[in-house]
Amino acid sequence: MLKLSRILDKNCIKLDMSAVRKRDAISELLEVLKDSGKIDNTEPLLNDICEREKSASTGIGYGIAIPHKIVDGLEKTIIAFGRKKEGINFDSIDGKPATLFFLILGKEGSTGSHLRLLSKLARLLHDPDFRESLYSAQSAEDIINAFAGEDDE
Repeated sequence: MLKLSRILDKNCIKLDMSAVRKRDAISELLEVLKDSGKIDNTEPLLNDICEREKSASTGIGYGIAIPHKIVDGLEKTIIAFGRKKEGINFDSIDGKPATLFFLILGKEGSTGSHLRLLSKLARLLHDPDFRESLYSAQSAEDIINAFAGEDDE
């Protein structure tokens, strides 16, 4: 069973993002992954993800953005979570700014599990109470615990 709480790493959670633009938000989350030792080079990923965003925004509405990419050379799927309470224009489908960000980098050859992960995340984030728990979390542990509570259901 897919457990998001096991994929999330407390070192890849940033509750006070400084970005004010979409590209900056993606860059900041890539830096979080780099600083935690999950990836080495952010620039090619940043360019690829931003190029994809031009064709279809991953701002899914409800204040949520889920930029994602399958990446050659990863050992496993990794996620960076970020929050920007003031919100960032992410060209979301509902026109509202994004406040909760999930940058997902999937392992090459894992398209099926990547899609299942995106589906599960979207399903969880559809719940306003769950979104509120992420929005009001005080620590990285609170974020992981919110997912762990859902994983157990």
